[in-house]
Amino acid sequence: MGGGLSVVEALRLYGRLAARENLEEFVALMSHPRVAATLGGELTRGEYESMLRKDVAHWLVHDFGAWHAFERSTDQLVGRIGSRVTPVEGVVEVELAWAVHPDHWGQGYAAELAAPARDLVFSRGISSVVAFTLADNAASRRVMEKLGMTYERDIVHADLPHVLYRATRA
Repeated sequence: MGGGLSVVEALRLYGRLAARENLEEFVALMSHPRVAATLGGELTRGEYESMLRKDVAHWLVHDFGAWHAFERSTDQLVGRIGSRVTPVEGVVEVELAWAVHPDHWGQGYAAELAAPARDLVFSRGISSVVAFTLADNAASRRVMEKLGMTYERDIVHADLPHVLYRATRA
């Protein structure tokens, strides 16, 4: 990777690149029923393995991406937080995205690593980032607002109604 951050340090978390040795924890996180429900449903183990490989490849191509988030005090995987290039209604955007284990919801972990992910994307010369969630996901909407994002419009993603938020580089 060029100037990307393979490890990011935050107050209570550290993030590092996806790694095969964390596959079991990653599958457990992403397949948790409450997490999967916010992401459109549970995938197969093979699809989660593919997701992990794509996370690594994304860093190599774009010099930014998603980190696996670990709690400093326990070294436990608590989430997948970062950025990715993704189409939104036919337009290529850079999305801030997070999936945090339900045991850690409401603790500010998503924003704690999404903020440095946003800043890294902006440092690459990209002028805006988006985030989207199911319309009724008030917790993710609060994270977006905490990150300085503003509601832009309603969209359809994965055949479900979502809200799209955007932040632009100052």
